[in-house]
Amino acid sequence: MIHAVIIDDEKDARFLLRNLIEKKFGSKVAIIGEADDVDSGLELITEIQPDLVFLDVQMKSGTGFDLLGQIKTVNFEVIFITAYNEYAIEAFKFSAFGYLLKPIKASDLASAIEKLQKQFEEKSKDIDKKVKVLVENYGSNGEIQKLIVANVDGFKVLKIESILRLEGDRNYSHFILENGTKVTTSKNLKEYEDLLVKYGFFRIHQSTIVSLRHITGYIRGDGGYVEMPDGTTHKVSRHRKSEFISRFS
Repeated sequence: MIHAVIIDDEKDARFLLRNLIEKKFGSKVAIIGEADDVDSGLELITEIQPDLVFLDVQMKSGTGFDLLGQIKTVNFEVIFITAYNEYAIEAFKFSAFGYLLKPIKASDLASAIEKLQKQFEEKSKDIDKKVKVLVENYGSNGEIQKLIVANVDGFKVLKIESILRLEGDRNYSHFILENGTKVTTSKNLKEYEDLLVKYGFFRIHQSTIVSLRHITGYIRGDGGYVEMPDGTTHKVSRHRKSEFISRFS
């Protein structure tokens, strides 16, 4: 059983979430406390030591990140609750955190709880580091700087600027970094393409996404090839060639 608390300044929102959990997921999650602002939320977490916190992002007394910033070591999982905010949601994705959009749907809650159960089963103890990365990303004036990549050992925190390219291998993606390190994850390239396209990355081929900032040259012929600082070359698909070249014109 997952012991959880809800921190949200909207009484109706807390009631609806508690009611939904008790009716649909009562055998998996027990709500053991509620709070309506940053201070009472901090006190609740300190006293109860929950496994999981459903945390509203924007409250009248401050943000959920203000609360997390006051906790020395975060040893609980977090599912953020938010009205739509493009940057906030982007930060959650980059930091591998769950989130729920208001009004909360049962299907979205089910997905979040299922994901959490897997994490608890794997006994991941790296929550505190993930929180710190998320707070850094959320508070940096809209510029995401780090990406959390889950792997077999836990996860890696990668600086966006250090990524040379991503190489796809069926349902796996390999991150190739400036220092020659390769980080492998079980997510496919499409998921990372959607995240990274706004940060200077371009999918030149079905199996390759490159960082445009790291390209050192382009070779014409048969679609073309890009050159990268590690001495490798990578084919550009014919149907992606014109769009790729337009990025440099």
